[in-house]
Amino acid sequence: MRRHVLASVVGAICWLTSLPAVTRADDALMLPKGTFRLYSDAHFYLPFDKRYDPDGKPEALGADFNRSLDSRVFPLLTPLDRFVGGRASLGDARVSIDIDLVEVEFALQYGVTDRLTLGVMVPYSWATTNVKARLETAPGSSANVGRNPRLGQPGQPPLIPLAAGGIPLTEEDVQQLLGPGLPGVPGFGFERFETISVEGFGDLEASFKYQYLRTEDWRGVFGGGVRFPTGEVDDPDNLVDFSLGSGAYALLFRFYTDYILSHLWTGPQPPASPGELTLNGTFRYDLVLPDKQVRRVPDDVNNPLTTNKENVSRDLGDRFEFEASARYVPFRDWFLTGLYRYGFKLEDRVSGTKGFNYESLEKETARTEHIVIAALSYSTVGAYQGKRFPIPVIATVYYRNRFAGSNNAFRSQYIGLYLQVFF
Repeated sequence: MRRHVLASVVGAICWLTSLPAVTRADDALMLPKGTFRLYSDAHFYLPFDKRYDPDGKPEALGADFNRSLDSRVFPLLTPLDRFVGGRASLGDARVSIDIDLVEVEFALQYGVTDRLTLGVMVPYSWATTNVKARLETAPGSSANVGRNPRLGQPGQPPLIPLAAGGIPLTEEDVQQLLGPGLPGVPGFGFERFETISVEGFGDLEASFKYQYLRTEDWRGVFGGGVRFPTGEVDDPDNLVDFSLGSGAYALLFRFYTDYILSHLWTGPQPPASPGELTLNGTFRYDLVLPDKQVRRVPDDVNNPLTTNKENVSRDLGDRFEFEASARYVPFRDWFLTGLYRYGFKLEDRVSGTKGFNYESLEKETARTEHIVIAALSYSTVGAYQGKRFPIPVIATVYYRNRFAGSNNAFRSQYIGLYLQVFF
């Protein structure tokens, strides 16, 4: 009986697998009744240090921190502006940031009927944000203010112009200023600005897929589900924290359409035979539900340093994806696939009760992305049919590149390894 069920899997794999089925957990593959599908999808990112700005141009991840640390960044310096003939400054920050990231998605699906499949997906990530930071205070830099060596004497302020005998701040002084503060100077309450590593589970997804169309050449599948905010969100007190989850529930809607061009070749051809070409179109919509999170609310979107903190109300922008892909079978058991994806996210909406500039948390959140994927897959389905392999397995290696985008989308590439087992 089990072998009979697995044999039916063979047909389902051959007829219904398209590129999304071999390059991401969210796909159109339907399972025969009583059949399980277990898979892992691992993304090994090449270290990246760029993101896309609002105009779609690449910029350094540390762009917001590479600046003069003057009275525009630290308002507490403003009273000293008139003594230095311009902007009072502690010096110039030189910051470089790059990220090492590995993501793995684990999932289990079950065929309730031949047209209804249920599943659950759990992601796990390892991320290291590498930070290199230094402070330039030498002649030629913007530094014109330093620590007062006479602090503690009556009437002496903590900071004075360098021309009046001030001592240039060190990098450790700036760390203290970002955190608990310096003697006589209140800090911002941030954790140390340094390399940080995080790992943990992301946002869990529970989903279903229903096949509403199945003809000789066409397949149509509708999917739905819920994303649960199980991943740890960004720490508002860490300037370089890496978020593992969004913090919000989301309702998921998916539409998949496959068109099999086997009729373009003459002669008898079994499913997934050499020369077969399958086209796929996919639409995804994530309806994100409102939530509340503790956030820092800066006055300027490009200056994250602020002591303004509040449990704000958020409505994170909904996300849309449009995908076109093709799968070609050059040899039996081998599949070549290619995919293009365009995605965009609507602008976040943030509100609160303390009168802060909540618009700063909304700007640069209407994100776009352009992605290409190329994949090579090998299937043991034929070997299973010939009793040369114990179970049907599909193994895939693929390359993914986000080659364009806007509003803080990472400019990133990764190598993916995808393994599917049917039983």
